[in-house]
Amino acid sequence: MSYRVRLTKEEEAELRKLIKENQNRKNILKRAYCILLKNEGQKNINITQLLGIHEDTVADWTKIYLRKGIEGLLRFKYSERRRSKLHPHRSKIKRMATAKNIRTVEQLQQKVKTNLGFDIEYSWFYRYCKKYGIYRILKEKAMK
Repeated sequence: MSYRVRLTKEEEAELRKLIKENQNRKNILKRAYCILLKNEGQKNINITQLLGIHEDTVADWTKIYLRKGIEGLLRFKYSERRRSKLHPHRSKIKRMATAKNIRTVEQLQQKVKTNLGFDIEYSWFYRYCKKYGIYRILKEKAMK
């Protein structure tokens, strides 16, 4: 789901001031630019490419800004997010993706279910694979 941002002139000025005052804080700059780009009507995919962040991050920052404003955006900590149950198994999943008989996300999804006991919804698992570079492994194998 994509959230719309419509800033007032005052809100836009406040974000630009934040950018000017935080030139050495990359995380603050990206968050402020993300909101400004959303205000300009940029699509999430464009913002991810411009800022080098994941689409889920764009959605997270936008939701936080809409609910809590700049203060919420500044205080957001990833450590407060719920961790995926797959997180401790990420290196195992990457190794599974390199197996010769695994060429698609669906095949990897089945292997994870069989070997680790996690029944994962496909679209979520696909995003997980994209986020952690696992999808790239599968895609490179498919191109050979």
